Amino acid sequence: MDIPPNHHKKVSEILELLKSYKSDYMENGVFPNLEDAFGKALFNTFRCYVPESHYPVKYTKHTDPRGSFVEIARTQTSGQFSFSTTVSGITRGNHYHTRKAERFAVISGKALIQLRKIGTEEVINYYLDGTEPAYVDMPIWYTHNIKNIGEDELITLFWINEPYDPEDADTYFEDV
Repeated sequence: MDIPPNHHKKVSEILELLKSYKSDYMENGVFPNLEDAFGKALFNTFRCYVPESHYPVKYTKHTDPRGSFVEIARTQTSGQFSFSTTVSGITRGNHYHTRKAERFAVISGKALIQLRKIGTEEVINYYLDGTEPAYVDMPIWYTHNIKNIGEDELITLFWINEPYDPEDADTYFEDV
């Protein structure tokens, strides 16, 4: 059977994209432009190979007498930013995506973020505390959740590269 390619790219073009992902994303936390289907697929594949030790990534917190300011994410594309509050002991999530790039940023409270690659049993645990705001990015094909493990309310900011569309949600429920 002959299956025609979906995209035509030179190896040098792919290498440049991968180098930019390493520089922009891994070293500076900047999401690339995800509007091109090939670029989005390559970036999502790249994210599946980010070492576990890369997370959680600590934010720079700027504090003065007025309070604190933390930049959540820089992007070369659009997307949706949102936040949630979660009461003690509650778990949110337990789903995965096949194309969406997503970031969970804990800014207040204590959280356990869990990930498990679909088809495997190994669970990755990340403990985050809002006293040192940090984030974890969710790779595609990893079911994930976030649980408030503290006594106080958990405040989490979320960024996802495409606004939620109930007609094309790309959200598949499976327990971590």
